[in-house]
Amino acid sequence: MEQTAHPPQQRQVSILAILIVAIATPATLALSYYQLTGDPTFRPLALTVERLIASGQGLEHLDVQGFVIAGSSQKSRELGARFGQKLERAFYGKGLEANIRLHPEPTEGPAQIIFLTGGETHGPFHLHDAPQAVRIVSEAAKRQHDPQYITREHTW
Repeated sequence: MEQTAHPPQQRQVSILAILIVAIATPATLALSYYQLTGDPTFRPLALTVERLIASGQGLEHLDVQGFVIAGSSQKSRELGARFGQKLERAFYGKGLEANIRLHPEPTEGPAQIIFLTGGETHGPFHLHDAPQAVRIVSEAAKRQHDPQYITREHTW
């Protein structure tokens, strides 16, 4: 019996099909696992820290979370959003990762800021007290990560 060799074009198609399956299988398995469990870390090709933060998930790794409580008018919201960005840059300058969100209130009182670090709440602070608030909150956040500040059992 004579064996016939596959034509080169058919061999190229077979290799291409094998490559597509090899590339798509891990993403397909990860997407299937994500659909079954809802674990966002297995969501293929779409997971970013910014998306997790925007959805309210993945905030555990952040050093500081904050809320700018401002009025519900357009001007107040714009001012609050710009101020939140400035606060994030201030914490970044201190070596901390922060997520500051805008929380509009129906009242038109003075804008305030509330910060969360670990299990602690700091504030509310008025906007003109922001430099002191950033200093206080950054010290609290660093204290949580620094082993020298961790409380020890006290013996008398």
